[in-house]
Amino acid sequence: MKHISSAWSLKAGPLIRIAMTLTASVFFSCASAPETGVSPESGDMVPENAVLSEKQEKVVEGSYWALGKSQLKVRDKVFNLDCSGTVMAIYYYAGIDLSRDFGKYTGGGTERIFKYLEDNDLLYDTDMPVPGDIIFWDNTYDKNSDGVRNDELTHVGIVVEVGDDGTVTYLHEHYAKGIILEKMNLKFPEDIERNSAMRMKGTGMEGGWLSSHLYRILAMGYELDE
Repeated sequence: MKHISSAWSLKAGPLIRIAMTLTASVFFSCASAPETGVSPESGDMVPENAVLSEKQEKVVEGSYWALGKSQLKVRDKVFNLDCSGTVMAIYYYAGIDLSRDFGKYTGGGTERIFKYLEDNDLLYDTDMPVPGDIIFWDNTYDKNSDGVRNDELTHVGIVVEVGDDGTVTYLHEHYAKGIILEKMNLKFPEDIERNSAMRMKGTGMEGGWLSSHLYRILAMGYELDE
């Protein structure tokens, strides 16, 4: 069941609209890869007034552990190097097994994570996510190859940092760039400085192409009882 959270009600910055001219650009499924820079120190990961649970802190720590890795092995378990495998590895690092009830569900890894969290009433919607949240997106690529934007739950990532203006830094597995950091801001969904591109070349931009356009919902996976 989807519900609304007002956690971390921070002041939004002034509205900034960036005028742009679209040229022949390459957009990727999962997301494009702007420069990510150096991983922030632990003190820079969250807003100053945010108070995270121990599990959320471990998810954030696990996200920076996974950044740039070409293999995901946590203790005795090896995870697939794809978007859902990356999220599962990070949560496993934090002591939460998102695949525990996978046998109950059908579909790919992202769909199964979504259904598991939905059954545990942990999905929620807000324009101000918090570190540790799982982000789900739709239509990041033409999954069923029918040329229509009807592809649900095509990508998943994790919130690792939230700025005072609502700009989220999220970690995900990019199909061409590996495990990287990118940006999303649901308060300013048209701002290309605050939202990374998220669409594969050749699939068109109609209906939206930024991370904010393709966003579906969030989930508080760190609230799972283990």
